[in-house]
Amino acid sequence: MRVTAFTKEALAVRRDIRDQERDGWEYVGEGGGDLWQLYRGSRFSHRITDVRIAACGKALWIKTANRGRP
Repeated sequence: MRVTAFTKEALAVRRDIRDQERDGWEYVGEGGGDLWQLYRGSRFSHRITDVRIAACGKALWIKTANRGRP
């Protein structure tokens, strides 16, 4: 079977999405995802603890944790 560069990248992106969601990371893409909730929403007391660049190179994966009462 012949695998092109496009196929390798597509498989890497799919694997990245599967693994990061399984491990509790949140995807932040073009629209910003649910990041607005950290300032004005239900997750006001949460804080970003870790950030990774997605396999596509154009988005981020973030992890948040509750820091308690503000």
